[in-house]
Amino acid sequence: MASPPLNFPDTSAVQTRLPNGLDIIIKEDHSAEVVSVQAWCSAGSIHEDEWSGAGLSHILEHMLFKGTKKRQGPEISTQVQDVGGYINAYTSFDRTVYWIDAPSSGTELCLDVLLDVMTEATLPEDEYEKEQEVIRREFAMGFDDPGRMSSQLLFATAFQNHPYRHPVIGHLDVFNTLTRADVLAYYKRHYVPNNMLFVVVGAVDSAKVTEQIARYFDDYPRQPYTPVVIPEEPAQLGRREAHVEFETQLTKMHLAWHIPGVSHPDMPALDVLASILGQGRSSRLYRTIRE
Repeated sequence: MASPPLNFPDTSAVQTRLPNGLDIIIKEDHSAEVVSVQAWCSAGSIHEDEWSGAGLSHILEHMLFKGTKKRQGPEISTQVQDVGGYINAYTSFDRTVYWIDAPSSGTELCLDVLLDVMTEATLPEDEYEKEQEVIRREFAMGFDDPGRMSSQLLFATAFQNHPYRHPVIGHLDVFNTLTRADVLAYYKRHYVPNNMLFVVVGAVDSAKVTEQIARYFDDYPRQPYTPVVIPEEPAQLGRREAHVEFETQLTKMHLAWHIPGVSHPDMPALDVLASILGQGRSSRLYRTIRE
């Protein structure tokens, strides 16, 4: 008999779904006059479909701050800095997240900036060419990093069918075939209200924030959206190994096991086990192998 899933604790966050499918999560916290505003899109490296391994999600993360229909690229960062904020983004396997941390007095502006880039980015051609070179330098740095190369080898070994086997940044030879039109098509396909999530935490009025987001999205109805089919990973029936020679003074080694999803009742025990075995200088592996 299967164990019941974990029960997560209650939260004071307010969750809302707009008629167009956009999800909003707001948690008021007035302990300090700051806010974190985040825009999530369920488009990460595993969602690149026929372009799997190209790094579409990652290059799009770079491009969204390069300009919109109402803001030139430099205006985006300047306006955020003018209210004391800091803007950044990251791409993962299953999502791309754009975020601003700022004093809560700048909440409205920060929201407007993220709403703008998520819906009206123009991906200027000249900026696209520049950003391609930036990412190629990022590739080059990775090729010289034994830690990054060994981590990518781990995922390529652990997964045979699932797109987890591809690096988030993609493969350089596939990346080099991308055009701005490819990236723009990916943006228009995935960056739709019913594939987005806005998260706001801090000293804010949840009703006011929800009203601002809802009012903005009055002009952006739900769009047809076909979820990307993720190939199922077959069960691993035996040990897999991969060895690559790399010009470095230290050997990099990874040991990995497939484990259940985050809601599985064994997850807390697995987290504790991982901490005991390998986290920090008091861990068993550190003391036994290094010391």
